Amino acid sequence: MSEVRLQVKHVSKNFGITKALKDVSFNINKGEVHALIGENGSGKSTMTNMLTGIYTLESGQFILDGKEANEEGISIIVQELGTLSGLTVAENIFLGHEDQFVHLGIKNTAAMNKKANELLQSYGFDKIKAGDMIDDYNFEDRKLVEIVKATYFNPKIVVVDETTTALSQEGREELYKQMNRVRDNGNTVIFISHDLPEILDKSDTITILRDGVYIDTVKSKDVTEDDLKK
Repeated sequence: MSEVRLQVKHVSKNFGITKALKDVSFNINKGEVHALIGENGSGKSTMTNMLTGIYTLESGQFILDGKEANEEGISIIVQELGTLSGLTVAENIFLGHEDQFVHLGIKNTAAMNKKANELLQSYGFDKIKAGDMIDDYNFEDRKLVEIVKATYFNPKIVVVDETTTALSQEGREELYKQMNRVRDNGNTVIFISHDLPEILDKSDTITILRDGVYIDTVKSKDVTEDDLKK
């Protein structure tokens, strides 16, 4: 029996007169890649934006491991560029968590770079150096930095929101590898994509939303593309 990681309970969200989500409830389990699918306007990104704190939760609850969820333990990899220009690779990786390298008000840049290089090497991203400016790297390599930033601290949930559409096949394969790594560590990936063959191949479970309404949750191995289009 799978153990529930996240309970989505009666979640609703309005933008003016637009009802983006309408009393949506479903569960997401530990140790799975859980896809959210639906046409534009179905509520997928609205859901994950509330989960990660980008939007405020209007009504309903997110229950993470039996407790009211907050952004702690949840990270997101987005479609667009998610690193900040003007900072180093290491500063981007530890953005918002720099205090671990601060003593008596002074940041230990050498320690930060050392830790970042160790992480990059553990992911196999040796070509990227912690002390370099992020602007020295192309889009694909900056995405690799985002992957490290989003997953190094072993988050309970990693949201991958339409990220693969912006990547080459090599970049996609690297992202898939890291998604599997998160799942195999007993944590959860919430995967959003419009590519149904990709969804069926890379996810374990699929939740279908339509016009802000929950439709169904199915096992990927039990359905076809045609089933998902109905």
